[in-house]
Amino acid sequence: MNQMNVVTRETEFTLADAFASFTSAASQLETSYRELQKEVNRLRQELEMRNLALAESLTENQSMRVALRRILDALPCGVIVLDDKGDISFLNRKGEEHLNISKSGARGATAISETRSRLAEIQSEVTPNGAEREIQLNGSGATRWLAVRSSTMPAGSFVRTAGNRTPLAGHNVLISRDITTQKELQSKHEADQHFVALAEMSAVLAHEIRNPLGSMELLTGLLFGSEELTGEQRSWVEGLRAGVRSLSATVNNVLRYHSLGVSNLAPVQLSQVLRDSVQFVQPLAKQAGITLHFIDELGEQQIAANTGELQQVVFNLALNAFRHTHKGGAVKLTVRRDLRPNGDVAVVEVSDSGCGIRDEDVSRIFDAGFSTTGHSPGLGLAVCQKLVHQHGGTIAVESRVGVGSTFRMEFPLV
Repeated sequence: MNQMNVVTRETEFTLADAFASFTSAASQLETSYRELQKEVNRLRQELEMRNLALAESLTENQSMRVALRRILDALPCGVIVLDDKGDISFLNRKGEEHLNISKSGARGATAISETRSRLAEIQSEVTPNGAEREIQLNGSGATRWLAVRSSTMPAGSFVRTAGNRTPLAGHNVLISRDITTQKELQSKHEADQHFVALAEMSAVLAHEIRNPLGSMELLTGLLFGSEELTGEQRSWVEGLRAGVRSLSATVNNVLRYHSLGVSNLAPVQLSQVLRDSVQFVQPLAKQAGITLHFIDELGEQQIAANTGELQQVVFNLALNAFRHTHKGGAVKLTVRRDLRPNGDVAVVEVSDSGCGIRDEDVSRIFDAGFSTTGHSPGLGLAVCQKLVHQHGGTIAVESRVGVGSTFRMEFPLV
């Protein structure tokens, strides 16, 4: 009996120890669980903060990509990135413009073929990592000049898109500048230089020709006045005289158009100057088979003028009328006084019964070098306008095709 009591007490002690151990372990487990829960909460908070930072970073990267795209689109030069197959992997707005790619995004077979052709033409002209080259591109009815520099992306270059790293090693970057306007200005400058050189040479030749031409005109005048000439000989001399005077007008036009400075003006009797001018061009009118009339309604009124320059104006207008009037036609020069509130003016009109001037040519007839026939250097009317303006006057034209033309000049009276 006593032995059973002893066993029972030992069992109770063992169970008590086990329960105590269990309680201790449970307490430790509970403590560990609470610590683990704290660590999980800490890690969760840290993860949330990192996720937030990552989201902010992605947003910032997206903003940077958008900003970078806007910067590239705002550049005054084209940026064209080609992959190792020669296909476009990036293109800014100027690049689209330089390659003539539609902004609407239309990429039909024809457009793609034309773009590939332009890229092939560009790549054949430039050297990677070399100097900038000027390339002429023809297409769409217009010529475009580009200055292009090529660079190859180094090893290790990449771009991150949608979380992926796309390698750029071997990609070719083309930087293009549109220099079409610069080329056009350069071409115009060269043409202007050529024109100036030609003008200087023409002026030199005109100076060299004028003196012997004056002698020839004097001699033909003396021959024409000789009483020993027969009728046929006189007509020959008259034709020679007309030719010399026509050539003299061309030489004087060259000299006067390229001359500098202002005219030396003095009071002159306009009617007398015009009458002398008509007598001077009469041989040319007779040679052309045209009747030349002079109507004076001004009298002895004077204007401030240079006699030689005023005669050149009349001579040019008369020659222009003779060129555009058929044989048997008529040219009329009239002068009259017009009353004006701000001062009276002398009105001079040169009218012909010729072919007239087309409406599209009227605005150009006073431009140097413009000629509707191609049979003259196109300086006569330009010289007329220049000299009339130097006299403080105005010149204009009215014309009807098939009816004739009238050049009207106005000069202030003194």
